[in-house]
Amino acid sequence: MAFGTVKVDTITTSTQSVTVDNLLESADIGSTVQGYDADTAKTDTAQTFTALQTLNAGLAVDGPYKQVAEAVGSTAIDLSAGNYFTKTISGNTTFTFTNPPSSGTVGSFTLELTHSSGTVTWPSSVKFPADTAPTLTTGKTHLFVFITDDGGTRYRGAALVDYVN
Repeated sequence: MAFGTVKVDTITTSTQSVTVDNLLESADIGSTVQGYDADTAKTDTAQTFTALQTLNAGLAVDGPYKQVAEAVGSTAIDLSAGNYFTKTISGNTTFTFTNPPSSGTVGSFTLELTHSSGTVTWPSSVKFPADTAPTLTTGKTHLFVFITDDGGTRYRGAALVDYVN
């Protein structure tokens, strides 16, 4: 069998003819035709991301922002699970915070706490204004916001207390 070069102007099959001069070359991708990239988001459909996205140019939201309220089963609040948590307590409770963002990255979360009885003990890393945790009223719902920028070494806490259930 011999190998060589064959020059043709047209390729004809049983259903069509193709002019060879009109075939695309790899240099045409990005200029004459759009290349396909499975990792490129489409801009005409809603996007669902299953992995962490880093947006270094900022984020502008024009419309509703949604976060699933994560029900806390234990007293460990896993910050990798979300940023809005709910918990009902009916006895003395000591909270812990796990998986904060790394130092230099700001992380914040809200805890919606329904308090039917007992006292709350916060991690020693939580600093409330005047170094005093708020007093909680039994039978009320309370909102706590925590912010850390040093990998969880310190959380600054703020509270909105005594909402009617």
